[in-house]
Amino acid sequence: MDEILTASEVAALLKIHPRTVYSLARQGSIPARKFGGSWRFSKEAILKMVPGGEVRSPVDKPGESRKGN
Repeated sequence: MDEILTASEVAALLKIHPRTVYSLARQGSIPARKFGGSWRFSKEAILKMVPGGEVRSPVDKPGESRKGN
């Protein structure tokens, strides 16, 4: 089953401000669903929109991934 994230969790994952996540969700720029006034995000769908399908730590060098760690 796919992990469901809050806007704060998506913001931490993408290293952006939570307000930016809400703005992108309202614009339809990132995949999101609104349930009872709260936005929810599929982790799988969010990672698919990131080039390469993974999020790197700022200390990772290009070409390295966090998957094997």
